[in-house]
Amino acid sequence: MKQALTVILLFLCVLAGAQTTQTPEQIRQQMAKIRQSTDWNDPAAAKKANEEIKKLAGQLSGGKTITLPGSGQQQTAGIKPASVGIKPEAVTKENILAIADRFYNRSYRELDAVTKSKFNTDFKAAGDADFSLEAVRNLASYGGVQLTFGTDHHIACVYIAAAVKAFPADTLSVNNFGAYLRNIDSTALSIPVLLYANKLFSQSPVILTQLGNSYFELNDLVKAESYYKQALKINPDFGQAHSSLCDLYIKQNRMKEALLELFAGVKGMGFSYNQATNNFSQLKAQADNSPDNTTDKEKFWDETRNQMNPPDPLASLIPEVDRLKMPGFSTCTFVADWMEGGGYGTAIQAYQSFHGQVKQFNNEFNKVQFEKPNISPNAVLRDYPNERFALDCIIEYFFRESKDESDDFRGAVEEIIEEVKEDMNAYFENAERIIKDYEKCREGCGTDNYCIEECKRVYCTSECPAANIFNKKLQGHYNDYLVEFNDTRENQKKILEDLYEFSGQWFSKIESPYWSRIYAYEIQRVALTVIGNAFMAYQQTFPFPVHNTCGTDCSVYANPYPLPPEKVEKKEPKPVPCPDIVKGKIGFGACDLSLDCESIEFGCAFGAAASVKRNFVKKTTTGFLGVGVKGSAGFISAGATAGYQVTVTDNNEIESFEAKSSVSVSLGPGVTKLGASYSGTYSVMTGLKENVGFSAGGKAK
Repeated sequence: MKQALTVILLFLCVLAGAQTTQTPEQIRQQMAKIRQSTDWNDPAAAKKANEEIKKLAGQLSGGKTITLPGSGQQQTAGIKPASVGIKPEAVTKENILAIADRFYNRSYRELDAVTKSKFNTDFKAAGDADFSLEAVRNLASYGGVQLTFGTDHHIACVYIAAAVKAFPADTLSVNNFGAYLRNIDSTALSIPVLLYANKLFSQSPVILTQLGNSYFELNDLVKAESYYKQALKINPDFGQAHSSLCDLYIKQNRMKEALLELFAGVKGMGFSYNQATNNFSQLKAQADNSPDNTTDKEKFWDETRNQMNPPDPLASLIPEVDRLKMPGFSTCTFVADWMEGGGYGTAIQAYQSFHGQVKQFNNEFNKVQFEKPNISPNAVLRDYPNERFALDCIIEYFFRESKDESDDFRGAVEEIIEEVKEDMNAYFENAERIIKDYEKCREGCGTDNYCIEECKRVYCTSECPAANIFNKKLQGHYNDYLVEFNDTRENQKKILEDLYEFSGQWFSKIESPYWSRIYAYEIQRVALTVIGNAFMAYQQTFPFPVHNTCGTDCSVYANPYPLPPEKVEKKEPKPVPCPDIVKGKIGFGACDLSLDCESIEFGCAFGAAASVKRNFVKKTTTGFLGVGVKGSAGFISAGATAGYQVTVTDNNEIESFEAKSSVSVSLGPGVTKLGASYSGTYSVMTGLKENVGFSAGGKAK
């Protein structure tokens, strides 16, 4: 910020150069005393005070400068001064008329028919008035307007040259013709014309300044400076002479004198703001590039600082401008929190709220700019030229400082975002290839679940680390942004504070309610701009981090997908078969006795049927009662029963009660016997149960 302070000091220094009987400090005190003691509501008193302040201001800015060793009369290296000589016979009425006639004839031929007709009408009107001074000046003035605002310089030349030919003794016409030659045709030819105008009236600062400008453009700097100073001798407040002399001093690298003329030119309305700003830039560049950085430059700035802080009490009531503060900006450590956790959304909402505040201020600002001062009739509004010019410079300077800081930040962030885009494009190009490989792998799996899971594992071995790498890079770019944002936030905050510090010293000297209100709004306009630049830096968007079904722990995909365990074979538990030797059946006519490993059963079937079965393993007793028939003929035997059976446990609990029917048939002798049987039971609890069996050789199949 040291360089910024140096530039601001250059902006604010109105160096006191006059070697009068009063010191610059005494002059300032006298001006302050007049401001405090004057009744500004009294028009006569206000007018008198303005005249006295104007004279004192002229003493403060005019005259000799304080010369620092080495600061000054040398010319810039590479500039060769010229000496333009004009013969006396060139500055005569006859020669001026000849020049005017030559240019008149040339330009008249270039006019179109409509313009010629208008000129002829205007010239005839001047002739009808016997080319009186007023009529001739009407021609010259119209030509001057065309020279300044027109698009065809021939029109300006015809009117001005005609005025000179009609009334060569009119100073205004001859001066305008010299200005036309200098700006449009020939700077060298303008000199005898302007010298002739000065011969007609030697006390015109306009003509003398024009002469200085012509010599300046021809690089005769000695004569140019002489004519500028002659103009200022006649009118010390003639701003155009001050501004031209400032240009000359800049060209000669006479920085201190140029600075004085710059401020004097602004106060005298000889500068446009743009011209003043450009000259400030040149002065700063020359100061920064001084060949002797340890002597002349430091002494120049030391003297500048001495002139900066005079004890200048203006009034007991000092206006203050309300200060805005740079708001706090909360940020997130992680980009995921910024983009997904609501950080960026909060930034947008904060900016929208601030934008509404700015819109409201702009409406108020526009109203203030159109307000008129509330002063008494015939009263003179105090201008505060020094204070207003200093504030204009300060406000513009910090506006540009904030913009430059914002541009620097934007340039740095654009580089960061460009790197983010490159990483993002690389990731998605790779992800597209990985997804295609995964889809192709799945298509080949069909319904094989193991194959599908293995395809996903292979996919994640590439996608998982790729996503992690991108997210890590994204976080790194976000960290870079945070560094840039924190830096620009602090820089903008410092700019805002310096704006108030530097402007406050000059704002406090404006006692006028009208001007102080305008500049309070001007200062706040720039303050809001500075804060707005910080808000623009705050609402920075980033891509969302990458998420997928693979997760972030890529180690789980290092090994192949595990094979599924072998399926357990389904087998129905079976008891140990009862040996055939144990099984047996003994017939007693219509009755049978059956044996096996678990039970014994005795039953008869002859018309009526009944049986009792004891199961020694299950410890149950089953009784059957119904109808039945049994018979045999040779190798064929058959039997059938139907009835009800009940099963009772040893605890006298009924286990089941059901209807039962059975049919059996056998054929053949001994071991060749073939048999078939059917039995069916039905109960309310279990429903219908059926069993069909076949046997060969007495063994069930």
